[in-house]
Amino acid sequence: MYSFDYQRPADRAAAAAAIQGDARYLAGGQTLIQAMKLRLSSAERLVDLGAIADLKGITVAGNTVTIGAMTPHAEVARSAAVRGAIPALAELAGSIGDAMVRNQGTIGGSVANADPAADYPAGLLALGATVNTDRRSIAADDF
Repeated sequence: MYSFDYQRPADRAAAAAAIQGDARYLAGGQTLIQAMKLRLSSAERLVDLGAIADLKGITVAGNTVTIGAMTPHAEVARSAAVRGAIPALAELAGSIGDAMVRNQGTIGGSVANADPAADYPAGLLALGATVNTDRRSIAADDF
């Protein structure tokens, strides 16, 4: 693995300020860390989003389910709110990887990685979902 500077900001503003030069956001790390260990990817700085509380959680309002980027797969899988609104999404989350991956990996990391073989991108397309970033909202079809 290449050497890198590690930062763990406490809020979105600090995270945005830290992402300068050759920097990458770190969500659950299930893909990025493995790629770095194999020297398939590198970055001078990793900005760990794990301490930013408002990037975690699940809310349901009417027919809209909002899942924060730092919400682990396991939380999506066991959420009564998700099971009630979109049972197939809860089942999808519960079948990702093994228990370690489900507890560490996040929906945001999975979607940001944009691996076409991953589970969430297909789910987002099927649901006609919207991906919200710090700058814009993107229909899953366009993402």
